[in-house]
Amino acid sequence: MRSWAFQAGFEDRLLQSLRGDYRVLAPVRGTDGVVRLQPVRSWAELSPAGLPLIPLKKVVFPPHDVLWTLMEYEYREPAPSSVPVALVGIAPCDLYALAYLDLVFADDPHYQRRRQNLLLIGSNCRPTPECFCPPRREPPPFDLFLAADRLWVGSAWGAGLLTALQAELSSPGDLPLPAEITDGQQQVPENLEQLFTASAGLPLWREVGERCVSCGACSAVCPTCYCYEMSDEALPDGRVARRREWDNCFFRNHALVAGGQNFRPTRAERLRFRFEHKMLGFGALRGISACVGCGRCARACPVDIDISAVLAALAGGNKP
Repeated sequence: MRSWAFQAGFEDRLLQSLRGDYRVLAPVRGTDGVVRLQPVRSWAELSPAGLPLIPLKKVVFPPHDVLWTLMEYEYREPAPSSVPVALVGIAPCDLYALAYLDLVFADDPHYQRRRQNLLLIGSNCRPTPECFCPPRREPPPFDLFLAADRLWVGSAWGAGLLTALQAELSSPGDLPLPAEITDGQQQVPENLEQLFTASAGLPLWREVGERCVSCGACSAVCPTCYCYEMSDEALPDGRVARRREWDNCFFRNHALVAGGQNFRPTRAERLRFRFEHKMLGFGALRGISACVGCGRCARACPVDIDISAVLAALAGGNKP
C-alpha cells in the first residue's frame, strides 16, 4: 500500500487544507469527560485515547431522519447537504463498523448520499481494557490513514488531497499498514454458531437478562446497531412527513405485533437475540459478525453486562 513519511506539523496543515471544503469532525473529549464527534481546528484537540460515545453511524444514519414529505400528492425528499464531511482521527474499529453499515444500507439512497459525501481519515487507537477487536484479513475502508509519522492512501479521493501537500512528504514507499490494525486483540470462538444454538436452554441468558434493565444504552452506542422504526407525522402546514428513527431490540415493544403477541417478551430472550445477531450476523448478512470489539456497550451498560464476558461464558469460561 502506498505510504509516505511526513514532517512534524503535517496533521495540522492537513486539517487546514480540509477546512475550506469540508465540515471537519473528530473525536474530542469535552470538559464533562465525554468524547464526541466535534468540529476541530487543530490535531491537538483530538482524543486518540477515546472513541466518540455516539459513533460514526449518526453521520450517515441519523437518529431522526425525515425521508420524505407529502404535500398535495407531491412527494419531496429533503435536499442533501452540499458540504462534504471529513471524519478525522477515526479508530480502525469504527472504520470496520462503517464497512458493515455499508453492506446493510447498500441499497438505501439516503445512507448512500451521505456516505458518498464522507471523507475518512483514520488513525491508530489506544485500546482500553474493554476492547476486544477481532483479527481481520483486510484493512478497513479509509481515504487516508495516519500512524506515528507515516500516512497511507486508501482511495483516489485521499490521494487527491495530498497534491497540495507533496512538499511535506517523503518519497512514496510500498508499506503495509501497522500490524495492530488487523491483528486484533481477541479471537472469536470458531464454533460460535453451534455454541449459540446449544445455549438456548442455558440459565446464562436468564441470569444475565435479570440484570439487564432494558435501557438500550448498549444499542445506542453500538457502531453497527441499525434497528429503526418508521412513523408518519401530520405537520401544521398540511404536509405529512415520514421519519426513520433509531429503535432498539432491547425495548419490549420492538417485537410486539398486532394482537398483542410478542416474539421476545422477556429480557433473557431479547438479550440472546441481540447477542446472537450481533456476533453471527442477521438476514442476508448471516455469517458476518457485526461486532467490532470496540467495547462501547460494556462501558455504557449501567449493570456491567459485557458481551465479551458472555462470549467467554458460552465457550465454557466463568459466568459473566
